[in-house]
Amino acid sequence: MSYVSNSDALRFLDAIGADLDLLFQVLWKHVICIEFIRMRWSVNDEARSYSVFQSMWDRFLGDARKRKSLEYLKRWQDKFWITMDENIKEITSSFEEKLTESFGAEIAKFKAGGQYDKRLSSGQKTEIIARFRKIVNAEQLQELSGVIDILADPASNDAMKTYYILIDKLDENWVDVSIRFKLIRALLESLKSLRKIQSLKTLVAIRTDVRERVMQEARDVTFQREKFDDYAMQLRWNRSDLRKVVELRVNQMFKLQYSGGVIGFQDIFPSRVGNSDALDWMIDRTLMRPRDIISFVNEGLSAADGVTEVTVTNLRKAEVSYAQKRRDALLQEWFSAYPTLNKVIDLFIDGNSVGKTFDDLMGDPVANFALGISLENKIAHDPIHDVCTAFVQGKNMTDLKVIAEAAAVAYRVGAIGLKLKVGDPFIYSHINEPLIAASTMGADTRTRLHPMLHGAYRLQDNGS
Repeated sequence: MSYVSNSDALRFLDAIGADLDLLFQVLWKHVICIEFIRMRWSVNDEARSYSVFQSMWDRFLGDARKRKSLEYLKRWQDKFWITMDENIKEITSSFEEKLTESFGAEIAKFKAGGQYDKRLSSGQKTEIIARFRKIVNAEQLQELSGVIDILADPASNDAMKTYYILIDKLDENWVDVSIRFKLIRALLESLKSLRKIQSLKTLVAIRTDVRERVMQEARDVTFQREKFDDYAMQLRWNRSDLRKVVELRVNQMFKLQYSGGVIGFQDIFPSRVGNSDALDWMIDRTLMRPRDIISFVNEGLSAADGVTEVTVTNLRKAEVSYAQKRRDALLQEWFSAYPTLNKVIDLFIDGNSVGKTFDDLMGDPVANFALGISLENKIAHDPIHDVCTAFVQGKNMTDLKVIAEAAAVAYRVGAIGLKLKVGDPFIYSHINEPLIAASTMGADTRTRLHPMLHGAYRLQDNGS
């Protein structure tokens, strides 16, 4: 997809505010359909590619509704066997040619630099965007929808086999950030129609922070988060799973140093920390993820400085180092969605307590918080910056609403737990509901910094 990101035509259109969602959906559906054809019929050369297309043509030509889709496939009948990378380049190049024919002069001026896109009037931009829409229109999506119907037909499916396409590493810098989240959103939109193909399973692995930024990119009024939730499965680990991971990890690390037998956690680490089981105490300081607990175990071993037995003192020292790294990782992971997260977390931290009520934050604390963020330059999509700016400008924004919006973000990323009202238990996003609406919080809502971060701020939980 870096080829898409580097397209001068597409970068120009993005710069002038054109909606690229339809085009990106076309790209995803096209390459996934072609990839499925390549896998399903074992297409590995051009001759086989023609043969598979001819078989489809003979089978579905009598269906008038599928004729346009067959014509679409005909244009690509010699491409079924090429790799997905080549397919992306092929279809992107075909669009680039059409776009260059329509407004090549404007693209050339944009490529030359000088912020040409900013010198265009709103009328000129509107006219270019209108021409773009004629090139990439709903008709092409309808053609691809028909292709999906052809591939979903029982005659095209393999009842004995399921084919998988896994799309991973979307959190990496695979394309320019200006279009990355738009491409991901188009991918997620495309998955809904691809589900029709019974023998194809397209799986997308996506981190929660990336998914949240994709949600923020959705600007149209018809968008609903629930539409994506219907197709998503949250991966969760329980305490028993994490215990097994730790035992396997410790055994793997130490088995070569001993003559025999299984080496477990309690052979190396203390049995208890205070009144708690040591491993439970460590798991309590994670977001219930393997990488968190493995990181904590490694910090404990490092704090022991080569000694084969980790003491409680070593673990207390390791907690500080681990917590600092987890805080830094949290800020980095969620930066694209919440650039001011560091200040949001600081709002809920007291010098000597891990817990606060919203009432504690009214007045000067929230005013200083809002002013500090509003004075900074806004980075990309930052909902907290918008809230704070509105508060400072006196635009129907109360102390309570600012605190609640900040708490919703801190809760979402796992930095704090919430007790919505007196008598309720504390809830955390990695265990309970992943999202809590700001509108459900009141002045008596209580926050508690997640134990994972206590060491980073040298705080002790007094149970408040």
